[in-house]
Amino acid sequence: MHQARYRLLAVIMNESLRTSSPLFRAAKANDYFTMKALLESKDVDPLVRGNFQETILHTALLNGSREVAELILDKVPALINEPVTIDKYKGETPLHIAILKQDVDAVQHLLKRGADVIHARAFGTCFLPGKESLGYFGEYPLSFAACTGNEEIIRLLISYKAPLEAQDSLGNTVLHMLVLQSDNEMVYHVYDLLTMLLPQKTFQLVESLTNKDGLTPLKLAVSEGDAKMFNYLVQKQKKAYWTMGTISYCIYDLTYIDSWSDQKSVLDIITTSKNPQVRNLLDTTPIKELLNHKWQSFGHKNFLIWMCSYMMYIVIFTICSLYRPLEPMSSEETNNIVVMKQKTLKNAYRQWEDFLRLAGELITVIGAIVILINEVPYLIRIGFKNYIGNASIGGPFPLLMVGYSIVIFVVVLLRCLGNDNEAVALSIALIIGWCNSIYFARGFKMLGQFSIMIQKILFVDLLQWVCLVIIIIIGFTSAFYIMFQTLDLRSYPQFKDFSMTLYTTIDLMMGLINLPVPADVPSPPLIYMVYAFYMVFVYLLMMNILIAMMDDTYWRIAKEREQLWKMQVASTILLLERRVPRFLKTQSGIPGSTLGFDDSKWYIGVEEVSDKLLPEKFRRHGVKVTRSGLCWSILRKNITQIIGMNGYPKSTSL
Repeated sequence: MHQARYRLLAVIMNESLRTSSPLFRAAKANDYFTMKALLESKDVDPLVRGNFQETILHTALLNGSREVAELILDKVPALINEPVTIDKYKGETPLHIAILKQDVDAVQHLLKRGADVIHARAFGTCFLPGKESLGYFGEYPLSFAACTGNEEIIRLLISYKAPLEAQDSLGNTVLHMLVLQSDNEMVYHVYDLLTMLLPQKTFQLVESLTNKDGLTPLKLAVSEGDAKMFNYLVQKQKKAYWTMGTISYCIYDLTYIDSWSDQKSVLDIITTSKNPQVRNLLDTTPIKELLNHKWQSFGHKNFLIWMCSYMMYIVIFTICSLYRPLEPMSSEETNNIVVMKQKTLKNAYRQWEDFLRLAGELITVIGAIVILINEVPYLIRIGFKNYIGNASIGGPFPLLMVGYSIVIFVVVLLRCLGNDNEAVALSIALIIGWCNSIYFARGFKMLGQFSIMIQKILFVDLLQWVCLVIIIIIGFTSAFYIMFQTLDLRSYPQFKDFSMTLYTTIDLMMGLINLPVPADVPSPPLIYMVYAFYMVFVYLLMMNILIAMMDDTYWRIAKEREQLWKMQVASTILLLERRVPRFLKTQSGIPGSTLGFDDSKWYIGVEEVSDKLLPEKFRRHGVKVTRSGLCWSILRKNITQIIGMNGYPKSTSL
């Protein structure tokens, strides 16, 4: 960010040199006497603008001409709050320039003379994210000062009532701007400074403000995948409830972290983000403890119930499909291949076995309706793109479930019409239904990791490869079909029409058959030449490219598969939390009223072990102290019972 600030100043200074007015030359050169003479002359307009709509005060401050700047303020005080009006630097006031240059004396002088710290906003295109951006500093003077990290300027601005809650065009406050900085040490120092200078209630109010993306500073740190900043913000809110030796029971605020009553909580951001750095937050405190508690308290149990219910449902559907109503065809109808046909609706339900099957079919249809009711609103809210692209929130499975339900309704329609094509729809539904059972592999560590790999290979490697191979196959199919058109197709039945030629070409690509030409019939040499080229290009080259792509994906995903599996479990927990009736689950954590804190907030307790209190001789020799080694287990249990928290869900250990 400092590099962006220096680049911005360099660009502004270079552009200001293009102005040839005597006033601007004097302002740039700090020529006090020339400037004084010009300002006292009646023939010179002191309000003149430069080529970029800047004033002479902008130029003086930009070039460090302090004496000339003071003279301009004495002679033309109206310039103190005049902004640049050109679109690129629109809204930039002299105070913004003084802050960017970290000129403390100039800032103090401007503030004493009435520089506006409340409404001044630099919102030109170079100050906002975009193609023309030279640096995003938050528009307001206090945000500019926070991005520079200058403590003196920050103190000055706050003493002159600079608003901490001011939100720029993107809805970001000065705290949001701090989160976006890359210099962590500077950010921590400024954040601590603002905490110290402002009342606690005011600061907490600003921390709760959301930008236009609905993100508080804490959520923004998560969205950016900045684990260090997230840990810093969480640690600032941490409270040590009790300490015994090296063990502390710490309380973490879950206000913006837990998804219980927040549709855009920290957990939601983590599970829906495509930023790979965000996944690192799963192993941070208190997110790790919160997810573990949710999984143990209600997630694991409800997931197993959901899995068993679905498997029973798909088994019932399969049995009903296997025993669907069929009857033999008459001798006039049979063609020696098809010997059974679909029963009419009137004849399909007559015996008690039929009504038993009808009960299973009704369960199947009701299940399809339930799936649609659950999945369609969720699909609309998340979006089709996220369904396909994000393996953690379900990947293709929820979308396939919607497709399965639609196919079931098609089967019902065909059954009512007595159409023999019901078998096609049933086959598709069975394939989709059983493939969707792979979704439940995410509940088990070993199987869940393979599920991720299958999704990645199918929708990245295989999809790209298939798109390319289809083009090649169509080309070779056309070539083969044209070459066999002039031949006696009775000797070449596999090439009798285009569709059969396409099927044969695919068989050749997979290596399932050899070139299907009779050995006793002479064939044109061109056929063998095209076949040889096809096998080298498609069978050898393309198939080996696919294997190499899948191998590369496997080893790439293998490094992060455990982390991706944790993401899947986290997203499953959130899914269950929103779909399971509230009376079947409990809110995770401890209510603030029990701890003597804010009644409207919930907290999670985490036991933390620190070696800071160990004697120097133990730390020097690298002695590690465990909870069991110190025999704290019974003592901790008794203390927890004494403070009255044993009635609430247990916290997990760090």
